[in-house]
Amino acid sequence: MGLSRLGTALSVYRDARLLPVLVLGLASGLPSPLLFANLSIWLADSGFSRTSVAAFGAVATPYAVNFLWAPVFDRVGAPLFSRLGQRRGWLAVLLVGLIAAVLLLGRQDPQGGLGVMAVCAIAVAFLSASLDVVVDAYRIEILDAPHMAAGSAVSVAGWHLGGTVIGGAGGLLLAAAYGWSTAYTILAAVLALPLAAVLFFVREPRLPKAAAPSPARSWLAGLRLAVVTPLKKLAARPFWMEILAFIVLFKFGDAMLGRMSGVFFREMGFDYVTIAEVSKIYGIGATFVGGLVGGGAVRVLGVGSGLFLAGIVMSATNLLFSALALTPDRAHFILAVAGDGLTSGFAVVAFVAFLSRLCDAGFAATQYALLTSIANFTRIQLAGTSGWIVDRLNGDWATFFALTAAMALPGLAILAHVLRKTRMGDGVFSRTHRTRT
Repeated sequence: MGLSRLGTALSVYRDARLLPVLVLGLASGLPSPLLFANLSIWLADSGFSRTSVAAFGAVATPYAVNFLWAPVFDRVGAPLFSRLGQRRGWLAVLLVGLIAAVLLLGRQDPQGGLGVMAVCAIAVAFLSASLDVVVDAYRIEILDAPHMAAGSAVSVAGWHLGGTVIGGAGGLLLAAAYGWSTAYTILAAVLALPLAAVLFFVREPRLPKAAAPSPARSWLAGLRLAVVTPLKKLAARPFWMEILAFIVLFKFGDAMLGRMSGVFFREMGFDYVTIAEVSKIYGIGATFVGGLVGGGAVRVLGVGSGLFLAGIVMSATNLLFSALALTPDRAHFILAVAGDGLTSGFAVVAFVAFLSRLCDAGFAATQYALLTSIANFTRIQLAGTSGWIVDRLNGDWATFFALTAAMALPGLAILAHVLRKTRMGDGVFSRTHRTRT
């Protein structure tokens, strides 16, 4: 890619609509380590086995089924905050609830009552998964097609700012200094910042008249409009069954790696501060670079080709963790985390752009929630076996990570088939995305 083409590709980031996308991405990402990486470390250090820690990740199931209630966010006004508009109103309601749930989760003691802690974690997951639905719908509806990949990149950057830097690294450093309860309390307070942005600065998307929600004449018509219509529109896509299979398989290996990474780092002898510094600070720079370059590259290469390239390099970098398992020193730690961040940033941007382009204005919450739920089902449910697999391998982490690299191949084979049939993948976007503000 020449410098002039690169400059043209990156100029898309000047659009002012991307700033609220960044802020909302932060809100969407911050709860993730509170349910996954950091919570896994908290449980492992409290004496729970690898298998138990991985299985506890099932509390995040709401991420896999949030499509069930996503139509509410498209068709029902938000309680208390409806005057803000459909998207902003629900953003405010969910952020208020999420702040309260994170505070409650932080007050729990794993050794004293794991059941109560699980209930609190499920509450955080439910509210966070619901917030993701509305954040994604907002991003899809506030941007037009030429800005969709850039919007995905900025959203991913915001997600990592909230999830990797603030919730991840910040959470570990706070836990090391003050304990887990105080760490969760402070992180709950951070969520007040995107809440303030929603109340005072974020503006409501203006949809084309044909895409705007309209009242239904009966409950049956309402059900059809809220659920059946958006799903029929998705199913009308070319190669729909292949697309579904690809969505299920694309990030399976990466999910297996992510579920156990915190436990792996601890078993390699790294302390909280080192994990925060290397995994969160060094890694985030690589993730930002990968995401931003990915946004520009997808615009130049196309969504399909960019996604295929991202899948190949993302799978290959899992092998860096195998090398780290064999040589657990700081240099290999930095190399593995930076490599994973670079390729994951690229892959997430391409994948989000791919899913976003499949959605229709006015049905974005329902459609995007369904697509991400399909992907999350694999990530959450099947990745729950990751601890069991490591135990069956007698703690052979090098072999485990090699297996996660191989798990990406079936999904890439399906994508390659679709790309061949559609000439670079544009055929999956037969209905052009036309939302603009």
